[in-house]
Amino acid sequence: MKKEFIIYLKSIDITNAHRERVETIYKFYQEICPDEIKGIFITDYIEKDGSREYENLWFFSEECCMEAKQFITKDDFDITPIKKRVLYWTIQKQDYDFKKATKKSRLYLKLVVDTGIEGELKAAKENCDHLKEIILKYVLLNLKG
Repeated sequence: MKKEFIIYLKSIDITNAHRERVETIYKFYQEICPDEIKGIFITDYIEKDGSREYENLWFFSEECCMEAKQFITKDDFDITPIKKRVLYWTIQKQDYDFKKATKKSRLYLKLVVDTGIEGELKAAKENCDHLKEIILKYVLLNLKG
């Protein structure tokens, strides 16, 4: 797996066991994705008791986005083209200035591509900064024009 992906996983406190699961899914997507996987993102949120929950694993290439739903416990994978296919996006934020995330920061993105597929990505704490980068690299640049 790419060094920058490992650094990202460590930055959001993914355990070694979960990191191994991400590696397995990454290898799966490498076999079916037509181009190089360049981006990674894990949706996460904070429970009322303060615990952090990890939900879906996303990978991005120049042409496609890939999602492994409930990646820790399930094998539920999809892939859809994204290049110049984003029709709509909406962002909701809480305690986030798009510069530097804090422990209270939350960020939510919903996007729709012209295939009718919708994606929801959410981030808590420092993961908001990474979601912002995903938005800039893979969503805004792929607005259908």
